[in-house]
Amino acid sequence: MVRRPHLTLRRLEGQLERRKKPGFGSAPPRNHVLHGGQLGLQLAQIVQRNAARDAERVDEPVSDPTVILKITTAGYIGEDALAGVGLQILEQRSDDVTVALSVDPNLTVLQERSQQYAGPIPVTQTGARHAGLFGVIDSFDELSANDKIGSALARHGFATTEMIPDGDVVLIDVELWDVNEDLLRELYVNRVARKAEEFGGELLSRYRGAGLFVARVRVPGAGLKELLAMAEVAWIDLPPVPDFAPEPAANLTVTELPPINPPSANAVCIGIVDSGITAAHPMLDGVIAGTFGVPNQLGSDDEKRHGTSVAALATYGSIAEQISQNVLAPRFRIASAKVVDANGHFDEERTVADIVEEAIRRLNAEYGCRVINISLADREHIVGGRPSNWAMMLDNLVRELGIVVTVSAGNILDISQRIEDQGVGIYPEYLLEDEHRLYEPASSMNSLVVGSLAHSNGLMPGEEGEADIVALTATHHPSPFSRCGPGFAKSIKPDLVEYGGTAVWRGFSSRLSADRDSCGVLTLNPNYLQSLMVYRHGTSFAAPVAAYKAAALLEEFPDSSANFIRALMGLSADHPAELKERVTSHGGREHFRYAGYGVADVSLAEASEDNRVVMAIEDSLPINRFAVYEVPIPTDFQTVNGVRHIKVSLAFDPPVRNSRKEYLGVKMGYHLVRGKSAEEVFARFRKWEAEEKEENGGAAVFENGSAICKMNPLATMQEAGSLQVGTFVAKRNISSYGDSYYLVVRCEGKWAANLLEEQTFSVAVELWHEAELALYQQVAVVLSA
Repeated sequence: MVRRPHLTLRRLEGQLERRKKPGFGSAPPRNHVLHGGQLGLQLAQIVQRNAARDAERVDEPVSDPTVILKITTAGYIGEDALAGVGLQILEQRSDDVTVALSVDPNLTVLQERSQQYAGPIPVTQTGARHAGLFGVIDSFDELSANDKIGSALARHGFATTEMIPDGDVVLIDVELWDVNEDLLRELYVNRVARKAEEFGGELLSRYRGAGLFVARVRVPGAGLKELLAMAEVAWIDLPPVPDFAPEPAANLTVTELPPINPPSANAVCIGIVDSGITAAHPMLDGVIAGTFGVPNQLGSDDEKRHGTSVAALATYGSIAEQISQNVLAPRFRIASAKVVDANGHFDEERTVADIVEEAIRRLNAEYGCRVINISLADREHIVGGRPSNWAMMLDNLVRELGIVVTVSAGNILDISQRIEDQGVGIYPEYLLEDEHRLYEPASSMNSLVVGSLAHSNGLMPGEEGEADIVALTATHHPSPFSRCGPGFAKSIKPDLVEYGGTAVWRGFSSRLSADRDSCGVLTLNPNYLQSLMVYRHGTSFAAPVAAYKAAALLEEFPDSSANFIRALMGLSADHPAELKERVTSHGGREHFRYAGYGVADVSLAEASEDNRVVMAIEDSLPINRFAVYEVPIPTDFQTVNGVRHIKVSLAFDPPVRNSRKEYLGVKMGYHLVRGKSAEEVFARFRKWEAEEKEENGGAAVFENGSAICKMNPLATMQEAGSLQVGTFVAKRNISSYGDSYYLVVRCEGKWAANLLEEQTFSVAVELWHEAELALYQQVAVVLSA
């Protein structure tokens, strides 16, 4: 089949007219006199407690006018409404709890208006004054110590302060409120340092990123309780701990290798943030662009024996395939940032966000790395609640630096006891249990999170009939250790899957085992003097294959954005039929939780073909605007018998804050419209309102319900994330819907609406008919007209 360059989508543009969401939700019936009196009393008590704390701080170099409030509500309160009474939102913890900051220690405006709310109703009004605000508020308070306990502390048995033993020394990350004042931030961190020292502890370091201010502290349990009680503290949790797959138990010995054809000096360079690299490995000759450690004294050697195996897959893609073809041609250069020691631990004196940010910035600035792999999932923090600081840092760096970051989904460490008790029949459903959801930083929306599929059933030749060795998987099934989605806010995560090995059940030892070459993927052995290659398993070894594919696309499209690469990766991805058959109930969508959008196919992402046409564009939209793109539909595509597919992939990189209920500061989405003229599409979307989207499951309504193409997965599943891929399938003649469909892409401002002028994105559309049709030229003629 002739390979052809992708075509460019043609854009028209329109204004998205939206009603501004009101500043208040609907308030429950209240006696304004009683309720206003209670609120006024609560505010007075908060002011009094804050003044008492300030009276004890006479030795501080600057005064602290701040008051931090916990506001519990019965409905929505807009940011503008709180700003009107002198409050700035620090964090939206849930639908009904907002944390806000006042720089008036007396809460003057807030107290005055609460008194007016409790007072007589003016004769010119039908309700109490300021009822729109105070009627929605249930209470004012301050955060309790227990409100600040992070998820890892709770999972380790310290869900309340009473459960924390006084004497045990703990290493913790203390997240402070990120106020917009340098002197106050310095004051806050000094208070933490003094409090830790009171209990024989110490402040080890501090880190400030976008929307994030964290101190790394070592302190006894008694000091931890005191830190939790401090008003300036937002959260306290245990630091991340890397999730490493078990050490390999199977090596490959070879007597002769073909000569190595190293990558050129100007080849794409992939950054590896891991345990370092064995640069002297013979099969990495000419591959290494540079190495360093963070911190520098960590060195760069792979003492943990993990990063070398990861890096090998990023440069080779598939070593097994190259060996079978008697070639050794690593395609990309590698720059390695070592961030963990021989025991697999990060430096205790710095936060992980600080360490990894430095590593990524250096890889990008010093070696030009625009693709970076991180196979270091955090086994202390499971995705589900608030996105981690590590994830937020990654999201903001992806946006700032324009990089593609691949992240491993994490491994289920041991399921053997469950299988022994309940049998192998619990596979694969156990993968979807809450405790087996993705490890952080997989809540990162702008990164590509990668899970693992089995490359085989894991059996050795001759074992098929052995009762004591049971295969859980077949090729393309979910790996028995691969953590699954959904991601944060029920987003589709992992984004992609690659082949990272499998495991078998060994009945005689009652354990799930992968300590055999048939269960692993072939990669390089850091201890090359023992053997050059080794079989490894885990999502750590799936993620770098996705990085390899992203680098291949960057090689093909060197001037493209990271959004463009992600959009093409998503467009080319699909679920193997064997996977869907194994995990999906009739008409279900479980395969998206196991495998995201599937396995990316670089050959499909790189070029179009005569019977498969890709149209793509890099673009931007002002906030609360929409764009319309014409999608030509050739006559043969409409009428020739067979199944037709229209696939859409949208990628964007919004700003994020984990202190906001809506993590994404901007949201985007798309609709594919058919059977309407361009004028009708514009007219409909100019009247589009946010409330209509919510009421109609993510789809704007036309009089003819079939005008909106039904995508799989549904828009409501896609739109929680920043990579959205959906497919429309038609099995019958579609000529009644015309020669042009219209792709409508919209950009909705959330909390960042006033901070951004526009949002960049990439969108790609693929037309493919299962019959061999010459579609490409027909589409090209229309787009060039």
